[in-house]
Amino acid sequence: MTDAYQRFSALLRSGKYRDALDVVERELVRTGAGDAFWLTQKSSALNRSADHEAALAAARAALATEPSNPYAIHAAADALLGLHRLEEALGHYREIVDHEKIGSRARAGVFECLERLGRWEELLESLGAIPEKERYPWRVKALRSLGRTAEAMAECRQWLTDRPHHPPALWELSELEVAADGLDVVRSRYERLAKIPSLPGVYREIYASLCKKAGLPELALKEYGKIDMSTTGTRVQKQQAFLMAKTGREREAIPLLEELLIIDPKDVYLHSSYNAACGRVNDLERAIDFYIRLMGKFPEEKGLYGRINRLKKKLEAHAP
Repeated sequence: MTDAYQRFSALLRSGKYRDALDVVERELVRTGAGDAFWLTQKSSALNRSADHEAALAAARAALATEPSNPYAIHAAADALLGLHRLEEALGHYREIVDHEKIGSRARAGVFECLERLGRWEELLESLGAIPEKERYPWRVKALRSLGRTAEAMAECRQWLTDRPHHPPALWELSELEVAADGLDVVRSRYERLAKIPSLPGVYREIYASLCKKAGLPELALKEYGKIDMSTTGTRVQKQQAFLMAKTGREREAIPLLEELLIIDPKDVYLHSSYNAACGRVNDLERAIDFYIRLMGKFPEEKGLYGRINRLKKKLEAHAP
């Protein structure tokens, strides 16, 4: 592993895609514009930054040099998936499902393509190639989409037998139970589970979500407030902020949304909620000031310039 590749990988992991691409471009100048290895890394970095057209061009340039390079094929497949060219992406992923090192990632790509295409029966048939314990999320999704609710619930329960209290399985099961038994019945069930101290916080989180669905936002916020945030990352804080912003508590939501945007300036849902909340309380100047500070922290986030300009235009339009 070269020093250049180590630098590139570290930058990629830290989300500094522009800097990672600078490393690639320097290496392509040094090794030659047709270097398949660095063209593939370029494609990977561009895919991570959601520039899928450019990523596809880089992957195809790599494949022009090495047509059977599995990593370049995978990068092209990822780009095609990002461009919603699902049949083409599916074909590329299928070329490399038996590859020793990236076959498992390619199979996940196949499953995602089939899911987006709604080819549920084909997805179920394809799952035989992976270990049984890895099939649960895909089988549940496919069975639910085919209307085979009882089978999907049975699959979820088996999943939970193998992995007790596993959050993805619990969320899937709760949605299936709502479809089968109704929101009120399931909400009452999770209210009881949320009160059991020995159970993990996901039960309270599901209960809060069900309260929100039932049109009980204050009860949902109360439950979110009882969850140990140290175990959930920012997920629960986001739900709190979104709910506050939608239920007349914008003044409380705005500083929380700002904290979350400092952690994750790429989250479009946070931006949407924040802009809407600032607009409803007629405080666009605060939003502009915040985005200027955020741009100082994350100069690579070029989209912030556009957000600032749009907010300034709104402010000018509403000026007396």
